Amino acid sequence: MREKNKIILLTHAGWGAALIKSMGLLVGRTENVFDISLEPNLTLEEFINRVKKEAGEINKNTIVLTDIPGGTTSNVALRLTNQYSWTVISGVNALMLVETIMHQNEDINAEIISKILDAGQNSQKHLKVSLS
Repeated sequence: MREKNKIILLTHAGWGAALIKSMGLLVGRTENVFDISLEPNLTLEEFINRVKKEAGEINKNTIVLTDIPGGTTSNVALRLTNQYSWTVISGVNALMLVETIMHQNEDINAEIISKILDAGQNSQKHLKVSLS
């Protein structure tokens, strides 16, 4: 049986761990989904080393979701693409993670990446009550 794609969240101060935990309410038990947290006391080099150590086995179907485009987590993920064959997507939100989990049994390709990005972008709505 094919192992589920690895999903790694690189986030600030454990936000990704809380997001993963909340997935239990949306998709049930998650497998092969991890958060590697950037803590305030870590230097850049310490965080890079932490990611290398905790990322474990990486393959072409590993997806790294980061929290802030242009932030330290994203910059570290991009820097490590020189060493690891993974796909990096930034700006993670709950629906992006759900979509990524839904495709854990498939090889990563441009269509799946597009679906993940669409899920994140389409989850952003201005909600208001109609007073008519």
